[in-house]
Amino acid sequence: MFPTLLELGPITIRSYGLMLAISFLVGITYAARRAAQDGLNPDRVIGLTWLLILLGIMGSRAMYVIQHPGDFAADPLEAIRVWRGGLTLYGGLILAVVGGLIYMHRRTRRPWQYVDAMAPFISLGEGISRVGCFLNGCCFGKICELPWAVRFPADAHATQVLGAEHHVHPSQLYQAILGFGAFFLLSWVWRRRSFDGQVFWLFVLLHGASRLVVDFFRYYEESQSTVFGGVPFSDSQLLSIAVMITGFLGLRIAGRRSATDKA
Repeated sequence: MFPTLLELGPITIRSYGLMLAISFLVGITYAARRAAQDGLNPDRVIGLTWLLILLGIMGSRAMYVIQHPGDFAADPLEAIRVWRGGLTLYGGLILAVVGGLIYMHRRTRRPWQYVDAMAPFISLGEGISRVGCFLNGCCFGKICELPWAVRFPADAHATQVLGAEHHVHPSQLYQAILGFGAFFLLSWVWRRRSFDGQVFWLFVLLHGASRLVVDFFRYYEESQSTVFGGVPFSDSQLLSIAVMITGFLGLRIAGRRSATDKA
């Protein structure tokens, strides 16, 4: 775990903040290039990306603060120190998707082509940022003794919660691997897409599915889980199911609309 990569006098470079910045830079650069390949305006993609970044950070941090109010009781200003880690991705995803779609519907008649071009790079950005989570020591997994299990340093949150003697699932890296895998799959689909919105709604479906799976290995407090049939589901998993259903329905509706338009 390397939460702080470099300190230069008053300047501190934190691993989570750096990986988050890299994910934004990579996403903006390559999403603009892909949009240009599809005959879209790359400047509009760049503008939309900055809007998504802003909404994503605001939504992610807001949901995290709502879920962990005790972490900010002593110092409320800590809520705006995003570079130290502590984001709930679904808060950012929901706000960014809703805000981004409203923005694009007002700015262009081809909103779904733009979001299709950008969707793979959202998954890529998640993969990169989850590596930052691992370096930061947040979003850690449940106790396990598998060969690839990890043990965090004494000052890590995982160690303070679960004890220094335990190894845990590297759940951050599980999510990173699935994010990178989704990027390659969505890029492949983008080159072969048959209707507008196909890549975006597939991204939504894949994201919900990956989070549903990974959260079985991620540590949550009991207050953040609900038991169904003897199996505990985190609040994020319940939301993941709703996200998967939304992605599935989006694919069906967009596909049918395309078929109707071609008829």
